[in-house]
Amino acid sequence: MTTPALGSIILASTDPDRLRSWYQRAFEVGPNPDGFLELGAVAVLIVPREGIADRCAEPGRIILNLHVDDAKATVAHLDALGVTWVAELEDRGDAWFATMLDADGNYVQVIELTDAYWAARGRPTALSRARVSGRLPAQDLARARRFYADVLGLEVAEERPGGLRYELAAGSFALFASTGKPSGEHTQLAFTVDDIDATVRELRSRGAVFEEYDGPGLRTVDGIAEVEGNYPSTGASGERAAWIRDSEGNLLGIGAT
Repeated sequence: MTTPALGSIILASTDPDRLRSWYQRAFEVGPNPDGFLELGAVAVLIVPREGIADRCAEPGRIILNLHVDDAKATVAHLDALGVTWVAELEDRGDAWFATMLDADGNYVQVIELTDAYWAARGRPTALSRARVSGRLPAQDLARARRFYADVLGLEVAEERPGGLRYELAAGSFALFASTGKPSGEHTQLAFTVDDIDATVRELRSRGAVFEEYDGPGLRTVDGIAEVEGNYPSTGASGERAAWIRDSEGNLLGIGAT
């Protein structure tokens, strides 16, 4: 069994509108289409529930730890909203900590991990904490948008002049208008799925054309190749993979262990 990933937290409340409004104002975040407040890697869903107290009776039992880049600035913003602090902001050597109460009395901690924290763990202090996403060139952005919607079933999460951004279950990527052409000689973006056979069938039904390879070390059968080797964290000795080209010539990989 693979280790499960914590995807979300539910906060039950007798007044969910008040509690949700508190989080939206405190952290300037709006609900996604499913109603979740996306606070980093873990989303929070606030729901109504009967048979519970209006205020949290044991606020120390479950604590939300929210990591920020600038604890002092965050605390100043929260002070302006009139939050109640259980523990004022303090420097603990390798991190800044402060603990407050949300609108229902739950404990919420603001944490800024310092350079000393990362240095003690042998990690760089800049890019290792960055979020990373892919970028793909498109000579015709409107054409690319149609391909990603009609063939891949992906809708644009956000757009700007010359750019389209897509959000997936984990990770994101963007298409940008460019006069340059991709080489298409290597995988430029990789999608990891649970069932590659079902994914290939679905994409074919949408009009996707899968690449076929028959060479040393790589041979596809009906569009899917058995690839030897994988990263230790996957717990797999290999993977099954398939490739398609988007409307702009970018090579997209799809894999499953």
